[in-house]
Amino acid sequence: MTKQLTIRPAAVGKVEANVYLNQTAKGYYDKLAKRRQMLIVLPGSMFTDKHAGGWIPDNLDVLTREGYLEKKANGYLVLKPVCGSPSGTAAAILGKDGPGKPSGFLLWTFPDGRTIAEAGEKPK
Repeated sequence: MTKQLTIRPAAVGKVEANVYLNQTAKGYYDKLAKRRQMLIVLPGSMFTDKHAGGWIPDNLDVLTREGYLEKKANGYLVLKPVCGSPSGTAAAILGKDGPGKPSGFLLWTFPDGRTIAEAGEKPK
């Protein structure tokens, strides 16, 4: 891979979802990981294809060519785990339908409904 990706393949073993974004994505959040590896988006999740431009469409195209995502009529299906920052992954999942500058710490939620920030799990 020659291009530096904001959302990239995740080198992880089997992990269980511990955070969710709407009904479209499930992930594994690790507060102690490096920022761009904190959020692993798990297989079965969907990234929207509705983006205004910028880095996200390029990232999604590269990950599709490498077999991590599959292009569908309504977006991109995650086939293999990919990782990024909580905000970067939220921006790619929600696209133009989400907030202009999403804070993943306020959007990803634990099963009890609390956001990462509300649960006190945002790094200091």
